[in-house]
Amino acid sequence: MKFVLSLLLSFTIAFGFSQGLEESFSASCDCWTITNHFDNGQVSSEHHENKLRQKHGGATQYNANGAVIRQENWNNGKLKGKAIAFHHDGSPYLESNYDNGIKIGTWTFLDIEGIPTQEITYTGVSGDATYSHYYNGVKYIEQTVVNGQMVSSNILNQELFSIVQEEASATEKP
Repeated sequence: MKFVLSLLLSFTIAFGFSQGLEESFSASCDCWTITNHFDNGQVSSEHHENKLRQKHGGATQYNANGAVIRQENWNNGKLKGKAIAFHHDGSPYLESNYDNGIKIGTWTFLDIEGIPTQEITYTGVSGDATYSHYYNGVKYIEQTVVNGQMVSSNILNQELFSIVQEEASATEKP
């Protein structure tokens, strides 16, 4: 009897907590629901896949405490539309956009108070983009990259640019 109880207890401990990957197929949507878990049983991510096993529809990632850290949309295995990443307190960190898996539009990086730290405006052509850097919410430099090469760099606020350079050099390792 003790053996049966210990076996039952071991089974409950081993399989009673949802850990790892769970997959289920729904005939109503002809799709899979995929749920992954942290070791503590908390859901780490959820998404759907079409019958070809490509991500399709909404996808959400969570931290170990259950807070949402990323939400995105998929269409037949490619990112589509708006995706949002969050700080640990739930405030937005990055708002990004995709079209058929290609980075497009303006991506805005925010600090925990919601102040922009960087913006990247993608043209939709092979990573070509304009990068805008902010210091305390004020844009101080804008740089343009085409075909992986920086083609222009325009300092918009020399005073802030100098402050950033000074701070960067103070944190460099000897």
